[in-house]
Amino acid sequence: MSKTITEGYPITSFNGIAVDTSLPCKSSNYTASASRAVSYIVVHYTGNSKDTAKANANYFNSTSVEASAHYFVDDSSCYQSVALNNRAWHCGGTTVYKHATCRNANSIGIEMACTAGNYTVSDTTIANAAYLCAALCAYIGISADEVDTYVLRYYDVWGKSCPAQWVSGTGFEEFKAKVKTILNGGAVESEDLTMTQYEELNERVSALEGKMIYNYVDANMPDWAVPTVQKLMDKGILQGNENGELGLTDELLRVLVINDRAGLYD
Repeated sequence: MSKTITEGYPITSFNGIAVDTSLPCKSSNYTASASRAVSYIVVHYTGNSKDTAKANANYFNSTSVEASAHYFVDDSSCYQSVALNNRAWHCGGTTVYKHATCRNANSIGIEMACTAGNYTVSDTTIANAAYLCAALCAYIGISADEVDTYVLRYYDVWGKSCPAQWVSGTGFEEFKAKVKTILNGGAVESEDLTMTQYEELNERVSALEGKMIYNYVDANMPDWAVPTVQKLMDKGILQGNENGELGLTDELLRVLVINDRAGLYD
């Protein structure tokens, strides 16, 4: 399976996120070409303590490092650094390859920024990367049934621990499952609260000096939590004390909402 790519920027947006092309990679960091045959998509992480897609795009725009990737994605943005018809230097090495055929010349590189801090990619960034990956799969002709063959980690290509949190455990399988779901017309959600929701939560904590207790479904409860709490009350799963007080903390609200999004209460 391969597609000959002549377009530089065929993906302009995905899942409501515009692909920003304002910070093109420095020409000394990739190989320019009019066209190339592409079969694979390789997913990486930036490996920094904490960063953003824009910070990475800006770095490769201004610095000669003899490395690059086509895309950088984070919680809310995506920057395309290298045109798709050009060969990014993202999965090469100087030793024996782990993968038989995937190389820089026939692959697209996606870098996930470590927006969660502590060298970790957030659930939101992973979900966004899945939507971008699915859009690229559709563009080059990778079907849901072919994702396991043609969507790889850098670890699969060259053996480097990248993305580190996917070298062991089920994270990469879960990511590919998201991509397959999207390709089959479904949708995926992140378990992370949005920044707006976190800010709202923090404002309420500050206003109440950290003593944040929600006893009722009223104006004091965050809007994002109300549907879940009301659902649990309607089902009889969540009940108050003799005075009808629920006694919910902000931490418990978040757990309940995450479980609800995972379908545990359906």
